Amino acid sequence: MPSDFGEESEQDTKESVKPKSSSYTWEELRKFNERHNAHVAVRGKVYNVSSFVDRHPGGLEQILYGAGRDITALFESYHPLSAYKVLEKYHVGDLLNNEHPVFPEMGPFFRILKERVADYFKKNNMDPKVDYWMYMRYIVFIMTATICWFGLMYFQNNWPMAIISSLGFGFFSAIIAMTCTHDACHFAVSHKPWVWQLVGCAHDFFHGASMLTWTYQHVLGHHPFTNIDGHDPDIMTSAPELPDFRRIKKKQRWIAYYFYQHIYCPLLYCLLGIKTRLQDFGILYRMRNTVIAMNRPTAFQYFRFFAGKLTHVFYRFIIPLYFMPAWKLVLLNVIAEFFGSWWLALVFQTSHVISEVEWPQPDENNVVHKDWAELQVGTTQDYATDSWFWTVFTGALNHQTAHHLFPGVIQSHYRKITPIVVQTCKEFGIKYNYVDTPLEALSCHLQHLRRLGQQLIYSDNNQKDK
Repeated sequence: MPSDFGEESEQDTKESVKPKSSSYTWEELRKFNERHNAHVAVRGKVYNVSSFVDRHPGGLEQILYGAGRDITALFESYHPLSAYKVLEKYHVGDLLNNEHPVFPEMGPFFRILKERVADYFKKNNMDPKVDYWMYMRYIVFIMTATICWFGLMYFQNNWPMAIISSLGFGFFSAIIAMTCTHDACHFAVSHKPWVWQLVGCAHDFFHGASMLTWTYQHVLGHHPFTNIDGHDPDIMTSAPELPDFRRIKKKQRWIAYYFYQHIYCPLLYCLLGIKTRLQDFGILYRMRNTVIAMNRPTAFQYFRFFAGKLTHVFYRFIIPLYFMPAWKLVLLNVIAEFFGSWWLALVFQTSHVISEVEWPQPDENNVVHKDWAELQVGTTQDYATDSWFWTVFTGALNHQTAHHLFPGVIQSHYRKITPIVVQTCKEFGIKYNYVDTPLEALSCHLQHLRRLGQQLIYSDNNQKDK
């Protein structure tokens, strides 16, 4: 399988970084997160990759995301095992402790699965990051959303058409987030960094949300530590003693209004887009996305953040005000915003925030005693993987298991990878979580909300939840 860490180059072969015998705490490692002094940790070893930053095939931005932290799960899921040969020459010391959970050495399941997927791409002469039909799909989705945006203004006096345009704009905005944004944040759009950066700009300029903060949350937080409370930003809630708008984990304190959360939560999901755009500012100011620390952004990342926000306000509000009354603009934008956020949120929730998957916790030494890849299978649920429609219009998130195991692969390939994953799981006796339809998947999420919302009411003797 082609990789962005790839094979050793001639320069890598000639270059040698003399190892230093040194030990680092994770707090000390965090200080080495600059372009001129970039260190990473993999499997308890610390590597000084400063001299490699500008030559990293995946690009400068990609490697700087991981600087100053343990990147074991990311390194092993994005690269072939041969990449360790390149990494070893940069070894400078050992990591004494960890901020986030660590996992056992990669087991035979993931090794064999990686080999099989690599063989699939090799035998079919395919590149895991390239699919020109998928690129065309990006263009079609962006054009369709743009047409719907024009429709908001053109059909402003024809309410049925205006509402249809508004719904279409919201829906295809969500689809762009699940395709362009999602593939780009995983560096899965070609091997050229400028390409995935360009595609990723859709999130900033079209959605008005930050690609920078989203990458830290999703790629450096959610993917390595899926469903691990206190480490996966996607399941972060208020402190156990404080109320949150929903109860999705047993350790959260129960509050009476949770009894109806399976009813009101899907409605509140409509606010996801607004919440995301606003919280971007706080994240950039604090330089932390909940539990995931951010490194200092590059000049381009700062530009993209603020220029994207301004562009979004300009095209969503200022331009339309020249052609339509403010009240109509607000109403139609609310319809688009709520529908798009609702679709996006429900699609994301049905794969992980359910009772059917695992919710692992590390031990007192911050160790999860299960292979990382096996845990990705255990914390994820797929649905309707044979359906072209649901694969296209959920951004292949119905193939969530394959995506978590191979995040650097462009999403259109997952329909072919999923059967390989299923067969390998079967051979190793690993449970593959699957339901046939999206309605069943949605029901799993709603039942999880209902179960956690009413658990204390119907538990024997009203026993306190642990």
